[in-house]
Amino acid sequence: MVEAFVFINTDIGAEDEVLEALSKMPEVKEAMIVYGPYDLVVRISTDTTENLRKIVSDKIRRMPKIRSTTTLIIAKSIVK
Repeated sequence: MVEAFVFINTDIGAEDEVLEALSKMPEVKEAMIVYGPYDLVVRISTDTTENLRKIVSDKIRRMPKIRSTTTLIIAKSIVK
């Protein structure tokens, strides 16, 4: 299993619309509107790194009103 956080910048005022669209993607496990240098933070999960690349490049980055993304692949985690 490959998981990553994707930090997203949207067009001004498009946060809710993008959040709604992301919530419909099965690979999206969490999606949040945040304050700070990014507009949304999304946690995605898939079976391979190649599928992760496709999700970010072919699905998320091509969505209308998304200006930029930064992806951090999770190397190791602890869940409490």
